[in-house]
Amino acid sequence: MRNSILDDLDELLSQQVITEEDASRIRNYYGRKPQPPNNRLVIIFGVLGSLLVGMGIILILAHNWDNLPKFIKLAVALLPLLAGQALCGYLLEKKSASIAWREGASVFVMFAIATAISIVSQVYHIEGNFGNFLFVWMLLTLPVIYVMQSSAVSLLFWMGITWYACEDGYFQFHSGIVYKYWLLALAAVPFYWQRCKTAIHSNNTNLHHWIVAISLTIVLGTFTEDAWELIMPAYIFLFGVFILFAQTSVFQETRLFANAYLILGSFGSVVLLLSLSFDWYWDYIAHQTFDDWPGSSELLVCLLLLGVSVLFFVVLNKRTGAKTLISKSYVVPVFLMLFLLGVNNPASTQVLVNIFILVLAIYTIREGSQADHLGRMNYGLVILTLLIICRFFDTDLTFVVRGLLFVAVGLGFFALNYRMIKKRRDQQP
Repeated sequence: MRNSILDDLDELLSQQVITEEDASRIRNYYGRKPQPPNNRLVIIFGVLGSLLVGMGIILILAHNWDNLPKFIKLAVALLPLLAGQALCGYLLEKKSASIAWREGASVFVMFAIATAISIVSQVYHIEGNFGNFLFVWMLLTLPVIYVMQSSAVSLLFWMGITWYACEDGYFQFHSGIVYKYWLLALAAVPFYWQRCKTAIHSNNTNLHHWIVAISLTIVLGTFTEDAWELIMPAYIFLFGVFILFAQTSVFQETRLFANAYLILGSFGSVVLLLSLSFDWYWDYIAHQTFDDWPGSSELLVCLLLLGVSVLFFVVLNKRTGAKTLISKSYVVPVFLMLFLLGVNNPASTQVLVNIFILVLAIYTIREGSQADHLGRMNYGLVILTLLIICRFFDTDLTFVVRGLLFVAVGLGFFALNYRMIKKRRDQQP
């Protein structure tokens, strides 16, 4: 509550709801007021305690497992689950406000489900692979998220379905598109979206941003089947969607590090563009007949992500205007034009990709300088440095010229940082 009020002071001042004197008195009041004890550690230790208790019980019983009769094995499988459900029911009945108890009980139930599935399958010799186990486990865990409103279980759920997608999409002999992952993910999205609307600044929500973004990035590769060369533009479009989504009103007041979509989308786009600045991909494109493209899953994914990016672009353009978008928001349309050109003229496209990266680096430096943000400005300088390093290996420039380029970039690092720091010092009273 205290942090929420302090965070809203700037908005109240800008809307002239309160005066600067009122804001100063509020800050002084809360500065002198003793803060309530932080229960984050209690929540963390409650979740860890549930994990340790569950693992301890399993280890104790595992020592004499083969000598136990069947009914005891089934009791071991079901009793922890029933006890966890009873505790959750008690907390719901009493409408307990303790986050630590709710999260701890929910995590305990989640791992009790896994234990029950494993033991029942072993006792009755039910066949199946690890991927099937993960799918059933996550499917049975899904109701716990909504019934208990558990952020911890939601995070573990996203990790679990990502692991399942890797098992079925990458590690199996007949790997391919993991449709069940997308069904489970869609089922978990409403809770994630609810967190975005009601607790956008909480650590749990920030962790959700990172886990969901990483999960989608990992699983997109499972769509690779016949036209694998289209997975590269698919990833570019996905990162473009991330960048645009990161600029919506949901993340309007989110700290930079908490905005996982912006960081992952920007970094991923730069890495892929740098890899496309070499000739390997465009040489491969030049020798393709494109017979596998029509109707391929890769093409459908590209078109879907392209449509989503266009939708986000239109919404942002109406809300804030195109001039307010960061430079990397234009990765999708520019790359689409480069890709269509590269199908017919790969050599020219490689040169244009290098020019595009150079422009991105310059605009990132400019944005950081205008926003007085050292991190963003240095990020642009890092992009420029990486581009020079990439060209170090595949150009015929002399070592003197290459050395001068590195010296120039190094001097740029020093000069721009010195200028911005000096500007900040001059502005201080």
